[in-house]
Amino acid sequence: MARRPLSRAPALAVALGLAFAGIGGGTGSAAASTEAAPVRPMSHSGRFAGFVPPPPAKVTSHSPGVKGRGFRATIYRWDVKTGPKRATTCSVLGELFVPAAASAARPDPVILTTNGFGGSYTDQVPLAELASRMGYVVLTYSGLGMGGSGCDIELDSPLWDGEAASQLISYLGDLAVVLKDGTDDPRLGMIGGSYGGEVQFATAAIDPRVDTIVPIITWDDLAYSLAPNNASPAFDRAKAAPGVLKWEWASLFFGDGLAEPFQNPTATPFPPSSCPGFDPRICTAFLGSVGYGYPGTSVVSMLRADSVVSYYKHIRIPVMLWQGEDDSLFNIAEAVANYRLFRSIGDPTKLVLQSWGHSDLSPAPGELSYTSLAHGYETVLAMDWFAKYLKHQAVSTGPAVEYFRPWVHYDRAKSAAPAYGTAASWPVGTTLKLYLSGSGALVSRVGAASAGSESFVNPPAGQPGSYSETSGVQDEAPFSDIPPSDPPGTFASFETAPLRRALDSVGIPILHFELSAPAASATDPALEPVVFAKLYDVSPSGKVTLVNRLVSPARLAAASGQFTVALPGVVHRYAKGDRIELVIAASDQAYQGDRVPGVITVEVSPHAGPQSVLDLPVVSPANERSGGPLATGA
Repeated sequence: MARRPLSRAPALAVALGLAFAGIGGGTGSAAASTEAAPVRPMSHSGRFAGFVPPPPAKVTSHSPGVKGRGFRATIYRWDVKTGPKRATTCSVLGELFVPAAASAARPDPVILTTNGFGGSYTDQVPLAELASRMGYVVLTYSGLGMGGSGCDIELDSPLWDGEAASQLISYLGDLAVVLKDGTDDPRLGMIGGSYGGEVQFATAAIDPRVDTIVPIITWDDLAYSLAPNNASPAFDRAKAAPGVLKWEWASLFFGDGLAEPFQNPTATPFPPSSCPGFDPRICTAFLGSVGYGYPGTSVVSMLRADSVVSYYKHIRIPVMLWQGEDDSLFNIAEAVANYRLFRSIGDPTKLVLQSWGHSDLSPAPGELSYTSLAHGYETVLAMDWFAKYLKHQAVSTGPAVEYFRPWVHYDRAKSAAPAYGTAASWPVGTTLKLYLSGSGALVSRVGAASAGSESFVNPPAGQPGSYSETSGVQDEAPFSDIPPSDPPGTFASFETAPLRRALDSVGIPILHFELSAPAASATDPALEPVVFAKLYDVSPSGKVTLVNRLVSPARLAAASGQFTVALPGVVHRYAKGDRIELVIAASDQAYQGDRVPGVITVEVSPHAGPQSVLDLPVVSPANERSGGPLATGA
């Protein structure tokens, strides 16, 4: 069993006003947008059926620029309950880029893009300049409540943010230089990251004029994102108990939104909101979630209403999903869930797992470039996607699944293409079964497993807990130098023998295990057992790596029984001689876990009852005549 260093409980040093810049700018707060209304069927004009169509977005000022034109529009916002009887307006700030060769006689397709949470339209200017040089009219704008645009933040609601984007599409449909498929119907794609990714779903669900989208590092279900419960490995949210609050991430983005009116006072709604930056009910939802330790039923419903899982059937266009392997906010499981949703309704769908994400926004060399396609593999993927679905060129968009392999060596002065593995579909590869043994081992044969148990304690609130990351700043010093740790006596551990050869794991591991915990209230989720499952890579020298600092929280619906938990999805190579260590811990400092102290026991009974086993997805052969990756007899 590996011995990990026990760090002092690091103080949370997340600056609440922190904002991410660039294409992957972050996401919403810990609470819901305020409406839970279903998405309504849309007319071809892109307006809600039954609503009085508002006028197109009005350009009220143009500032001459070298590379683009300043853009300020007035969009109309409807009250959900009263409709057009209570319309207000929001000022939207942005910049419009038009290729020099574009004209009414030679129009170009259009790309609409917006910022991540806490950012502005300027974050997308490099992307807009690149796409404009390649023959696209591009409008980049600041999302509602951010970067100089008015109105409250509503967490990418189709009814608010989607409608705002739809009105901008109407404006673009009036431009002579824009290629059209019909009256008021521009040939249009969308691209953007995080908050600027989810808005693409919200817009495409209500406006059929959107032709294709490229959502990057965004969510499937915001209730899961901010309070995940991985005790439902099939992503069956209806059967899952309330999740485990990511209080660090939630607090970071809530504070970020509160700061927006002070950073951009001209965009402050009037009268001022009692919850600065947000719809006031978001403050109530956030504070209630932190107080209880989990989001209540009404908060979950509101968060889910602002998530593509609630309305994906209205999106019938090609979708290319990019998701970060290094992302503890919106993880691989969310992109896989979206991939499966869109494939299930027949949409052309591509899944790209990239090196970078919210936990580290720096792409690998040759992965993303706004100046040279030769040095930006993902840039090529995006431009090829738009060339096919907007320009209708005979361009290959490659296999359905691609994933960045950090262990592959390539010329970092060129494209990262050689580092990307490919597959025709998801899941990738095969499954290697590793059985838990009462001896503390992970073995490849159930016959080699022995009966036994491991017990550990869930310490009282305030005691040092396991440390995985400091959310939002983990890629910065000094946090990047703090190793992950588990206090002795607060976790159970199972470990393989040294690997006989390298093992490449791509996918989402699934753990089946038996556990008993202190009896708690069946009516209060805060008192239900919570555990955190994770996989360490232990080198022959004893160095311990928690891949991308990812852990899997699970709130268990019963105090004892057989449970199934999905572990974090990863793309990782376990080198020859390394050991794979499974840890089931009682706590994690980035989350609000179980508030009931007591002893938790993992039981292993390999020859009586359900098997305790880790299903590890692998892309290298798991069973060879030489005995597979584990030592003989393991």
